Amino acid sequence: MSVLLHLPAVLRVHPATSRQTNTKQIAALLLAFAMTFALPLAAHASDREIVARSKPAYPEMAKRMKITGSVLLNATVAPDGKVKSVNTIMGNGMLAEAAKEAVLKWKFVPTEQETIEEVEVVFP
Repeated sequence: MSVLLHLPAVLRVHPATSRQTNTKQIAALLLAFAMTFALPLAAHASDREIVARSKPAYPEMAKRMKITGSVLLNATVAPDGKVKSVNTIMGNGMLAEAAKEAVLKWKFVPTEQETIEEVEVVFP
């Protein structure tokens, strides 16, 4: 069984194809590969300063059960600094919803592009 059978047509080397055409195909493939990974990484490469924080409301049930700890979140922040969405990375489920609601009210320093910020909310 030939390995070439499993490769995409772009990567198959044909004897009749010139070396220049292969070089162009490889360059185009490398550019497409780089663009695929470069754009999403730019959105994650930020440490935007927080301008305003909202303190989370400690869930009553968590208080009664004496649950403490931190919740780690990813906040998608618009260029104007407003938080668009929040996803929980890790933390107690009872505390996570209160942390998400608080972070949705936070304001970050404006930038030129949307970013994803990793934030931690601590419940003492």
